[in-house]
Amino acid sequence: MPTQWFAALGEDVTKVAIGPHSSATPAATLAKTGCDVALRGEPDQTLVRLASEPWEQITGCCFRRADGSLQISPDLGVADMKALGPLDFHNYNVEAHSHCHHVFTGEGRGAELEFARGCPWACNFCNKTLFRNKFRERNVDAVLMEVDRLVGRGVDYIYFIDEIFGVGKDVLKLLEALAERDVKIGFQTRIDLWTEETLDLLGRAGTISMEVGIESITDEGRDELNKNCRISTGRITELLIYARSKIPWVQANLILTDKDDKAEIRRWQEHLKSHGVWVSEPVPMFPFPGSPSYVEIFGMPDDQAWERAHHYYVNLFSHKGFSDIQEQKPLPIEELERSAA
Repeated sequence: MPTQWFAALGEDVTKVAIGPHSSATPAATLAKTGCDVALRGEPDQTLVRLASEPWEQITGCCFRRADGSLQISPDLGVADMKALGPLDFHNYNVEAHSHCHHVFTGEGRGAELEFARGCPWACNFCNKTLFRNKFRERNVDAVLMEVDRLVGRGVDYIYFIDEIFGVGKDVLKLLEALAERDVKIGFQTRIDLWTEETLDLLGRAGTISMEVGIESITDEGRDELNKNCRISTGRITELLIYARSKIPWVQANLILTDKDDKAEIRRWQEHLKSHGVWVSEPVPMFPFPGSPSYVEIFGMPDDQAWERAHHYYVNLFSHKGFSDIQEQKPLPIEELERSAA
């Protein structure tokens, strides 16, 4: 899709790719998409510099030189979140966005905001290492200004796109302020960040969608994933059930590990579902290039990183089975790209 979209833009524009693909494998991103620039890391404060500065001087900027050789930045762009002021949305069609992220019932007008970026944990399955890694909070007043501007334009639901909502020192201040506003919220988080008291606050703040990464139902499984979870499975269960008493949609996500018995997983799922908590089927872990898992298995990513990770993944789980939401006989990346071309 990005390749087709870039091609449709024509030749008289500068095409820039950002995200985990260009961060981990910039040369492959340039070659596959036909873009002019692949930015490594965060683009918030580097993207605008492309219009006025030599590209080789911009942190994270990767591009093809006039002689055909590649300029690959060894460094990642990292945004100063405190310096990013509130968006005013004057040139953004907020009214056209009717989707409510991770809400499956009812109607409403949704929007996405960011309170904090990055994550202080280093779970080995997570692909945030080369993109949105270091944890930083934004200024609460700046975020609230964005909330008020969106609500003033008819938005009644905000999904926080934070890697992990609920970590920072100012999140409770934000929630107290949201409780005074006529708006609903959703996010993804860790259940061990919350207590019954703070879950009560989430309810008062209008939370209607809470997605929680549990990953494994055993201490051994969570340790294998380097989850650094601070509470037991029993306590996790208590908090999920309590959260559901305050929040209409609570989802617990699982990853398939060798430490979990499938019969035990089924019993745990059924117990939580009987209390209204949705629990996913365990999803086999993909070694995303740049993640600790990928580096442990293969080393640092190169131009064949995505193909290598996909081959490994398919071969490993072809006999173990994939999750209920996945293609059961996935094709190799190379074949998918040939068919798209």
